[in-house]
Amino acid sequence: MRKLYLVFVAVLIGLFLFSCGLKLPSKAPEKVKVQYTKYLEFPITTLDLKVSDFVDSLLQESIPGLSVVKADPISIKYATSIEYSPGTFLQDIENSIQTEFQSFEQSFEYRVDSSYFLSTVTGKVTLPTLQPIQQSVSVDAVDIGSFTIAENQSMPVANGTNIIELPSSVLNSLIFSEANLKSVDVQFTINGVSASNAFMIVDGVSYPITVNGTKNLTNVMIKKTSTVKIKFDSSSSGLAQATLKFLNQKVDYFKNLDTTQLSDGKISINVTQNIPITTGTWKLALGGNVDVNLNILGFSGNISQSYTAKSGTITIGSGSSLNLTCNIGFDGTKLFTVGDGIVLDGVVELSGTVSADLRTPPSITITPNVNVTKIENYPLNVTVPLPSNVQSVSFTNDSGYMLLKLSGVTLTAVSGTFGSNNLSLSGGIVLPFGGISLPSTINAQISGNVNSNEISYTLELPEDQTIKISNAEITGISIDPVTINEPVPSSVKDFANSVKATIKVKLNYDVTNISGVSLNVTSNIFDTGNGTHNLSGVGTIVLSAVDKVFDFSTFTNFTMTITPVVPTTVTVSNVDIREGVKLIVQPVIEQFEISEVNLKGQTFEQDLGTLINFGDIFKDDFAFVKDLDINVDATVTFNITETTVPATVTLNVSGKEFKISKGQKENIGTIIEELISEGAPLSLSIIIETGTGTLTKDSLITASLEFALPLSASTGENEILIKSGTVDLSTLNNVKDILNKVELKFGYYSNTTGLQAVLKLGSNDEVSTLIGVSQPIVTIPNDKLQVISNSNVPYKILLPASSTISLNYNGKLNIAPYIAVDLKVATEVKLGN
Repeated sequence: MRKLYLVFVAVLIGLFLFSCGLKLPSKAPEKVKVQYTKYLEFPITTLDLKVSDFVDSLLQESIPGLSVVKADPISIKYATSIEYSPGTFLQDIENSIQTEFQSFEQSFEYRVDSSYFLSTVTGKVTLPTLQPIQQSVSVDAVDIGSFTIAENQSMPVANGTNIIELPSSVLNSLIFSEANLKSVDVQFTINGVSASNAFMIVDGVSYPITVNGTKNLTNVMIKKTSTVKIKFDSSSSGLAQATLKFLNQKVDYFKNLDTTQLSDGKISINVTQNIPITTGTWKLALGGNVDVNLNILGFSGNISQSYTAKSGTITIGSGSSLNLTCNIGFDGTKLFTVGDGIVLDGVVELSGTVSADLRTPPSITITPNVNVTKIENYPLNVTVPLPSNVQSVSFTNDSGYMLLKLSGVTLTAVSGTFGSNNLSLSGGIVLPFGGISLPSTINAQISGNVNSNEISYTLELPEDQTIKISNAEITGISIDPVTINEPVPSSVKDFANSVKATIKVKLNYDVTNISGVSLNVTSNIFDTGNGTHNLSGVGTIVLSAVDKVFDFSTFTNFTMTITPVVPTTVTVSNVDIREGVKLIVQPVIEQFEISEVNLKGQTFEQDLGTLINFGDIFKDDFAFVKDLDINVDATVTFNITETTVPATVTLNVSGKEFKISKGQKENIGTIIEELISEGAPLSLSIIIETGTGTLTKDSLITASLEFALPLSASTGENEILIKSGTVDLSTLNNVKDILNKVELKFGYYSNTTGLQAVLKLGSNDEVSTLIGVSQPIVTIPNDKLQVISNSNVPYKILLPASSTISLNYNGKLNIAPYIAVDLKVATEVKLGN
């Protein structure tokens, strides 16, 4: 078939060519040569190096004193310094004296004014709530009527003791499957023989009964499946007729009791529960609900509950349910007297076929979820007291009023008195102060709509109201003298022979409506302000020492005593309460300035610890920076201004120590370069040694370190590795005989870093190309291809030796080199036999 197909094709082609005037070969060729090509790629690695990522990561470290100049190339800068001044040295003294003054400020105040009353008369009252109740319910045994077990039952009787078992069918008509007869009257009659000493035996339990009479039995457990026997003695034999009846049955335990057989057709249980609130004659209304949960041991069947909640004759809530839980809703609009409490009356009905064990009394749990919605004539009693040290105070007859403001209730009415003055309602409870003497009590009855069970109150003096103190007698205002006695710290005396300082303190006072008040100041700190000062009205006492020399050879303590003098009795009359009576002294440190220090020879030490860890900065893709030949300009300086005190500083930079004199600079660039090369931390400690002399307020002792690190450097005599690894090129062995061309190419290529790198492939660098600005393409000869066709071919990306590089802020080196292979395959296709 294949031959016929080829012949057919050849004929068609021949006819076509003949029609075109072409000369055809006399026969078809016996074979045809065919060539095809295939393209393969072998990835080597990828490198994504962004200089901006390095800079951003460095700045996120938040190293104090470190900054980065985002330029081409980038530059890292660092600066730190330590400063000492006279004020710094004596800071402890200033802090101690300020602390003493603050304690003085807190203790030196007495006032009787409107702010006193407004802050004193405040409080809250909590309205009563209903508490949860759990109580047992008293339930009588259930009367289920009478039941005839046997009537005129014929039975053979022998002379002597007889035990006769009644047929099992006699109990089929019981209205329960089992029950405990708490009380039952058992009637037993027998005719035909003379019987005595009778017993009823139920399931093996004997109960004494009366022959031809009735006997009351208790706690008889009986079932429909029970065995009932009659035992009695007979003085004769014969056929007797016996009757056994259960009269007035009362059960306290039953299973599957058919209530339709009862006279009422149901079992009713009455529930009454008292819920106390509080004593009193005031009224409230409750909103919300009360949950009633009934627990009956062993209950099953149909149940209905119905309750009403009453206080006195007022129905305040009701509810019903068809299960063991009932929700009673309360009418939040109905007011009732709290002293009457709440009575919960309910009826529980069991119907249908029911089971229950009433031997354990049922329990009822009452859970209130109510809130007070209204109050009427609620008693609110608040006393406005006498201020401390006030023996008596009365207010003028023409005095205005204050308002008692309440939150948690919207008042609708108020009655009562404040002292002898009647209360009224206007934006709050109006408290008339005219003619009132303290202490006096607010006796109020308030009514209103409640939105919180907690009512809080505050006192307010309206802007348009004036209340005047008619007469007030204040005695026993005792203010202890305030003493400051602060020793000069030994560290300060060891540091300085003396200091010259300016200290100014203002004693601001407000002495209103009190006469005869004075303040006595004694101090070794101040030159002016000591002595006795009479205080009246608002004013200021200035205590000052200007350029005072404190010689620590004789001056050992900062001392000051402030003694207030207040009359034994202060009488006040016709004073506006807003102005009131005030005795306030408030110190303020206006100035504490050390202008000069007579210095002893000193040694100051300070360890700054690790400033920068170069190992944390130059890591990961930028670890190669440590291998660069970086030129760092780093200087430490030491200087003292505005003084002639001789001094030297000893610096310990990461374990290397050297001294610098005043005004001298030292370049420690080589130390920084070594630390960078080792990826080590830069640490710094300083020792300053001074001679004797004078420091003024403008004197400044400064030791500083700063350096600049431009990331433009030389690679030195050796190449510097950026990245290395291995790649599996062993597959090339399988196609080496059909290779047409092999090249080193890049999937993507971008280099704007300022780096000129080299990519080398092979254990002897068989393939090498420069990674510069432009993307290279490298053809790999066959002889070198044979060498790199292995499973673990090493590659390296390096910085060339003896070259200069720089890192540009916006630069990136983003490359993906790979081996590109063109395959050529040739074969023959036979057309003939």
